[in-house]
Amino acid sequence: MFEDLSNIPVSRVDTVIDVVSRGDGTQAQDDVFVTASLGLTGDIDSEEAILILPLASEAQTRPLVRYTDEPIKGAAVFEFDDVERAAYDQEFVDRLEKMADGASKREQRDFAVAVGRVTKSFSVAAISVKPGQRELRLFYKIAADKVGDREFEYEVIGPLPSFVIQGGGSIGVVSLQPRKTTVVSAKGLTDPSNEGSEIAKVEARLGYRQVIGWEWQSDPLFRVRYRYDG
Repeated sequence: MFEDLSNIPVSRVDTVIDVVSRGDGTQAQDDVFVTASLGLTGDIDSEEAILILPLASEAQTRPLVRYTDEPIKGAAVFEFDDVERAAYDQEFVDRLEKMADGASKREQRDFAVAVGRVTKSFSVAAISVKPGQRELRLFYKIAADKVGDREFEYEVIGPLPSFVIQGGGSIGVVSLQPRKTTVVSAKGLTDPSNEGSEIAKVEARLGYRQVIGWEWQSDPLFRVRYRYDG
C-alpha cells in the first residue's frame, strides 16, 4: 500500500516533446517522446519516494508520487485512485456481455475498441526518488493517435499533479512535430476542462519541422493536432 505525497515544491519544469513519424499519414499512430526536467526546491519528506508514471496517452494525466517502505523489485502491483477513465472499464464489461450471445461484425469491432481503451490505462513505470535529489529527469513515450484523415493528436500534462510550482517558477514546454506535417491546432490550457483557458504560444519552423513553445506557472494540459501534407 502506498501513501500519497502531494505539494512537492519545484522551481521549474522544462519539457521537450519530440514527435517521430511512423509513416506517411496512413499509419495508426506516431511516437511521442517526452523529456521532463524538474528542479526540486527541497527534499521529499520520506526516506525514498516512488514516482508512479502512467505512460500511455489515455492514462498519462494521472501520474502520482507515493511513498513506500517496500523495495521495488521487478514486477509490482500498485493501487491507484479511481479516475474518470474507469468508464472505459464499464464499457468493456458491457461489450463483453454482448459477446457472450454471439456478436455481429460491428459488435466485434466495438469490443476491440473497448479492449484498446482499457489496456491504455495499464502502462506504468516506477521511478525512485532519493533524499538529496534536486534534479529529476523523466523520459517516457506516449502515442499520437490517428483522429481523422491523415490527422493525429496527442496530449501531455505538466507538471505532475503531486508537484507545485513555487513563486517565480515556471513550466516551459517545447514541441517538435514531424516533417511534412502542418499543425491543425495547438493549445495549452490552464484548465483542461475549459477550452477557453488557452495559454499564449510561440510558433516557428526549424529544420523543416514545426516548433511550438509555451510557458506557464500552473498545471496546464498541452494538446496538439497535426496533419500530414500531400
